[in-house]
Amino acid sequence: MVPGAVVVNMPESWVIPRFLGSRRQELLDYVLCQEQQFSAATVSMGATRAVVEGVRRARILESLGNFDRLFLDHLKPILGELGLEFGRIELQVTASNDGDYFRSHVDGGPDDTREITFVYFLHGEPRPFSGGELKIHDSTVTPCGDTLVLFPSNSVHEVLPVHVPSRQFADSRFTVNGWIHRGAALKGYLAGGSACPTIRRTQPLDTCCNCVFKFSSWSK
Repeated sequence: MVPGAVVVNMPESWVIPRFLGSRRQELLDYVLCQEQQFSAATVSMGATRAVVEGVRRARILESLGNFDRLFLDHLKPILGELGLEFGRIELQVTASNDGDYFRSHVDGGPDDTREITFVYFLHGEPRPFSGGELKIHDSTVTPCGDTLVLFPSNSVHEVLPVHVPSRQFADSRFTVNGWIHRGAALKGYLAGGSACPTIRRTQPLDTCCNCVFKFSSWSK
């Protein structure tokens, strides 16, 4: 497991603080230099994607460049600790500035191979923005720098409106978002007629920086 990373036992989610540690700032510096490469965020419209501001408003960067490997090298050991065999992993960066949001939605579906969604809070502390909480069902995750959150892609979730007083790009709510596609272990759950495994509650989900965390593996 990544040194210093702790997996948190939550309802249908894990919260992993100190995910990149000292490497977080390097990734953030890279993202800030890519401002002109960001484009308007889209949503799925069946076989196509489109900008629909009534559903989602933000800007996205489709690649982490040379930092893809850094991120995956930190993520894969955690997936292994959870006993997951995985397929393709998608990564993108989202910049949410003043007034941005993503309404309630799900990522997975009957014909979708995405099984696990993750959100990594890339910003530093203290936060230069407010709002932007991640809601998963009826639980809320407050943005906490260098923290990774994973949850089943078929979970209803949303990003609450973000408030950035300066409206400067550098003060945005930066996240690395991604999807883990179905691998052998996850296929086994589906073949056995089980839903995506869930996690039992041990801590309230409303705070993530100062909790005492406990590791637990998947449980059917």
